[in-house]
Amino acid sequence: MNPNQAAWQSSWWQAIKNISSVSAERRAVVLDDIATGSKTSFIYYALLGISELIAGFALIINSDATLIGANIVAPLMTPIFGISLGLMRGDFQLLGRALLAEFGGAALGVMLCFLLGLLPIMGEPSAALLAQTRPTLIDLFVAALAGFAGVLAMIDERVSPALPGVAIATALNPPIAAMGLCLASGAYQGAWGAFLLFFANVLAILMVGAVLFFVAGFVTRAEIGSFRLLIRRFAAALIGLILVTALLSHYLYGLVHHFRIESEISAVLDQALAKMPNTALVKVDFSQQKEGIVVIAAVETPRVVEPASVKEMEDSLNVRLGESVRLFMRCSITKDVSATGSTNIQPYLNLDGKITEIQSSSSMRMLQQAEQVAREVASARPSLQFLGIELVDLVSGPALIVAIQSSHEPLPEEVARFEKLVQDRLHEPTMRVVIRRTTTTDISAKGTILFGESHLGDLSADSKKEQAHAETVVRDAIEAMQNCFAPSVDAVLREGGWIVRAEVVAPQALTPQEVRGIENRSAKMLAAPVSLTVWPHASKLQVTSKGYGVLGEKLLGADP
Repeated sequence: MNPNQAAWQSSWWQAIKNISSVSAERRAVVLDDIATGSKTSFIYYALLGISELIAGFALIINSDATLIGANIVAPLMTPIFGISLGLMRGDFQLLGRALLAEFGGAALGVMLCFLLGLLPIMGEPSAALLAQTRPTLIDLFVAALAGFAGVLAMIDERVSPALPGVAIATALNPPIAAMGLCLASGAYQGAWGAFLLFFANVLAILMVGAVLFFVAGFVTRAEIGSFRLLIRRFAAALIGLILVTALLSHYLYGLVHHFRIESEISAVLDQALAKMPNTALVKVDFSQQKEGIVVIAAVETPRVVEPASVKEMEDSLNVRLGESVRLFMRCSITKDVSATGSTNIQPYLNLDGKITEIQSSSSMRMLQQAEQVAREVASARPSLQFLGIELVDLVSGPALIVAIQSSHEPLPEEVARFEKLVQDRLHEPTMRVVIRRTTTTDISAKGTILFGESHLGDLSADSKKEQAHAETVVRDAIEAMQNCFAPSVDAVLREGGWIVRAEVVAPQALTPQEVRGIENRSAKMLAAPVSLTVWPHASKLQVTSKGYGVLGEKLLGADP
C-alpha cells in the first residue's frame, strides 16, 4: 500500500471514530454551509441547469467521462442534507428552502433535458441512458453508502476533499436528465424508472444523513422534540422509503430473473454455435411478450446461419426455458484469423481482463486443422485462391468439401496427394476430399487476360504497336480456318521470337497439326518464330440455323 493510500484510509477511519466528537466550531461551519447550500439563487439554478444539460448530452452520446463531469458540477447533495436537518430539528424554514432547491432544481433539469430531447440529435437509446431507467435495490444501497460518506466528508474537514467523489457516486442528476429525455421521446415507463432512481437516492441520503447528524451532535434533544413529533415529521419520508424499497426489490427480482433467462439463452446458443466454424455469440436481447419470449441473437459468422439451424436452436430454447420462444439470428459476416489460419474458438474477455476461449467441438477442431492444411497448400499456388471448407458426414465416413477459385482445373493426382496429406495430418485415414472449383476469368481494358505480361507489362509506344500487329496476324491466321474465332489473343516478344496464347472458339478443338500450320503462317508474316498455345473455349460458341458465332457477337452468315 502506498503512503498516500494509507493516509487516505487513515483519515476516513479517524473521521468515523470522531463522528460523535465534532467541535462546536466545526458544527457551526457545517451548519452554515448546509444553510447556504440549501438557498435558491440565480447562480444555483444556472449551475444546476448547466450540469443537467451536460448530463443530457452525456446520456445521448453514451460518454461516462462527460457524465462524471456533470455529477461534479451538480449542487444537489447539500439541499438533501438541508431537508434532513430541517426534519430533525423541526426547522421548517430550512426545510422549505431545501425542498425548493432540491425539487425545484430537479424540475428545472427535467424541463431543460426535455427541450434537449426534442432536438434532432437523439438516436438509439444509449447504454448509459437505459441504465438510468432500470433502478434496483442495489442503487438504493449505493445511495445510502454515498450519503454516509457525504456526511462524513462534510463533517470532518480532513476528508472534505472527498466530497466531489461522493457527488460522483450518488449520481443525482443523471436520472433527472434521463427523465427529461424519456418524456421527450414519449418513453413514459423509462421516465418513471428514472424518477424512482432519483427519488430513491434522495430518500436514502436523507435518512442516513438524519441518523449521522444526530450521532454527530448537530441536533439536540430539545430541537428534536418528542418521538411522536419526530415520527410525524419523517412519516412521508419513511413511507416513501418503504414504497421505493418494495418497488426496487421487485425490480431487482426482475433483473435477477432477466439475467437468469439471458444466461440460459446464451448457454443454449453457445452450445449450438460451437458446432459452426468461426461463429461466436456477440449479444443476446430478449423480451417477454404474450405469445412467449422473443430473442434476437447477434452472432459473428463467416456465413449466414441456415434456417434449419435456427429452428433447432429455437426448439432447444423451448425445452430449456419451458415456454414458447421465437429466435431471430442477426448475422454479422466475419472471420476470426490467427497466425496459423482461421480459428474455431470463441474468444471472450473475462473479469480478470484475460482472453478466455470456449473450445469448439471435436469435429470443428478437425475442420480447423483441415483448413490450415488447405491454406498452406493454397499459399504455394498464387493462381489458386482458397475460399472455404466444409465438413460433411457421409455413409463412408467424414468428407471435406474444399472450395477454391482457379482458372485451371486441378488434376485427380493433385487431389489425391492433398487428400493423403489431410489424412496424415488429421490422423483420419477414412477422410475423403472433394474439390469444388469456381472458375475465374481476368479481364482488362484490352480483353481477357491470357498472358499477364501482354496486358500489364511496361511497353513503349512502338513495342505496343508491334505487339498489336503480332496479335492481329495470329488472330487472322486462326480465323482463316472455317468456323474458328479468336476473341482473345495475347502476344509477348522474347529473344526466341513471339510467345502467343489464344482463346479459340470453334465447333471442335484444333489439332496439333492445325496449330503448327497457324504458327508457320504467322511466323512468315512476322519474320520471326511464333510459339502458339491455344485454349479451346467451346462454351462461347453459339449456333443457330444461320451459322456459327461467338457469344455476344454478330453471327457468321447472319443478316446485317
